[in-house]
Amino acid sequence: MSNYERRIVVDLEFETAVGEASRLIRKEGLTIIGRIDVRDRFDRDLSNDPRRSVLIDAWSSKLAVDALRHNLDVAPALPITFALYELPDGETAVVAKEPLAPYTSNAKWRRDLPELAALADEEAEDAARVFAALQQRSGSSTPHRAGGPGQPFSVRH
Repeated sequence: MSNYERRIVVDLEFETAVGEASRLIRKEGLTIIGRIDVRDRFDRDLSNDPRRSVLIDAWSSKLAVDALRHNLDVAPALPITFALYELPDGETAVVAKEPLAPYTSNAKWRRDLPELAALADEEAEDAARVFAALQQRSGSSTPHRAGGPGQPFSVRH
């Protein structure tokens, strides 16, 4: 896991976790721009049947427009990618890449583009609220952030 990811394990069945995550993403004002059923894709491409897994890409339209106005090269870093996968014990793991990672950890980028940094921070907080609500819904324990369990969910500056 990189320094730009968040991870939790929720005590929710896979399909329930995917539905809740999608609902919470939209509730936070993010737009779901893509969804890939990883198992379906592997089955079609490789005739393999891994555990159930879904990738959900979401973004803030405002952040996307403002970021692209400043630099078209940031396009691949714009979405928050949520990965949900089933665990053998019936729980579901949820991992997410923060928006505009790795730009947001670059002090010069933050100084040069403070308005984009602020928007990226807001979107990261939206993702943190999705994680907190999923955790609350499932009654699971402490969220995990890159670097180990119990790390704070606040945005790094």
